[in-house]
Amino acid sequence: MLRSWQDVIEKWQLLPLDAVMGPPGPRAIFDGARSALLAGRLDEAMAGFVRAAELRASPYDEVGIGDVLLARGRWRAAARRYAAAQARDPANIMAHLGLAQARVAAGDAAGAAADLEDRFGGSPDPVLRYYLASTWCSVSEQVRSRTADEALVITSETQLQICESAARRIIELDVADLELRRGAELLLDEVAVGRRWQWRPEGIAVSLAVLAVSLGLILVAVGGLAGNVALVVMGVLLGSGLLYLIVVKFRRQNWRTRADELADHITRQGA
Repeated sequence: MLRSWQDVIEKWQLLPLDAVMGPPGPRAIFDGARSALLAGRLDEAMAGFVRAAELRASPYDEVGIGDVLLARGRWRAAARRYAAAQARDPANIMAHLGLAQARVAAGDAAGAAADLEDRFGGSPDPVLRYYLASTWCSVSEQVRSRTADEALVITSETQLQICESAARRIIELDVADLELRRGAELLLDEVAVGRRWQWRPEGIAVSLAVLAVSLGLILVAVGGLAGNVALVVMGVLLGSGLLYLIVVKFRRQNWRTRADELADHITRQGA
């Protein structure tokens, strides 16, 4: 789903002056519909945009109708309206952003982010950078697994990598939205914690590791005192081999342990 209501209306800052030009009647209807949309009066906004679209052929009326539909969760119908706006004006940025939003709502935030990066990745415009950051935030949400209580959790190495990349890109975009920036910082913290190694179970693993090293050292010492090179080599190989097996068996990253603990509570698997 969309990150917030702000995602629906933020793009209206990009509305060019010539969009409100034209006959006074349709222009006044459009202005009223836009004001209603920004205020969250969706029924009034829909009626106004539909009426304006009947009186003129403007892509912005279609974008407005699409925004109302998107706000109501009807992303397929919204996508058709945005596509209609883009058909009238292929270079229309607001229509393109609307299509990206509909794509996010459909569950393809990664595809939307890739497309926005391709078109607007180097733009200095704060509105476009906001949409890039917001879409990357949606990527980090959609890629993670979800528990029955709607908590997002990292349960794979792929998720860990994508979340780190998304968070770093959000911070790099340097948007004014504090929620996005703080969320990215917290996500990076989660990634760092997830990558830490731990012994599980700690007591047994450490004891076995000490035992393996000790056994190898004993054989090395005995072989050295006896002048038995083969015994020394055996001690080195045995100690290191046992230690390797213990590390593989008992040393795990935090995200794996948490994923195992929550396995029975996962209702939607991520990437």
